[in-house]
Amino acid sequence: MKQIHLLCTVLFMLSAVSCQRSTDEVWNDTKTASRHMGRGVGTLGGKQGVSRQVHDRNAFAAHRKTGFQSTQHDFIPLEDDESQYHVGEAEEIPPPPSESPGDEGSSIPGIQAFKDPSLDPELAAIFEHIHFAYNSSLFKGDENFQTLQKVVRYLNRRPNLYIFVEGHCDKRGSAAYNFALGANRANTVRSTLIREGLSPDRVFTISYGKERPLVESRSEEAFSKNRRAQFKVYAR
Repeated sequence: MKQIHLLCTVLFMLSAVSCQRSTDEVWNDTKTASRHMGRGVGTLGGKQGVSRQVHDRNAFAAHRKTGFQSTQHDFIPLEDDESQYHVGEAEEIPPPPSESPGDEGSSIPGIQAFKDPSLDPELAAIFEHIHFAYNSSLFKGDENFQTLQKVVRYLNRRPNLYIFVEGHCDKRGSAAYNFALGANRANTVRSTLIREGLSPDRVFTISYGKERPLVESRSEEAFSKNRRAQFKVYAR
């Protein structure tokens, strides 16, 4: 009843000033007020047009994982303009690496043997973080793309180097949701590196979800820094 009463009040106020405005202007204002009222009623009823509730990791399995791969495009927000992104929704998923790091018989050790490139000034200038928009597993911006091109050129000059791509998220949302979103971000970066000329056998992925934030606060600036993919490097 409160919503109906508020709508009537708005309509009355609009009609009171209609003598000073055109019929079209008043009608447009009326439609706008009605839309906002409808959204308010829907929210009270538990409806959210661009969100969905997830209870476990299995809810994200659109198809079975292959090696280190998972679906890459499950988390594109409805309001995103895909033309801004370097990775398209229809892009083919690259093959998994021929060896899994740390597995028995693998010549490549687990991620514990991979080093943080930020500890080396030369590597830190190459392996910069890739950043993502809220709730998205696609990166945009020339700066991100140029960083990945630098990584490919560097690795192709050093065939003994291997990398892990780590997917990270901000603190919002459930652990399961962010674990899957982090995996998608890591795999988007891996796909781009391979498309730009890196061998699939030299790049691996892992997701930490929201468990390893760079910044602990809950500000928008902190969230933007935590939505990232970063690298670990191993020389064989």
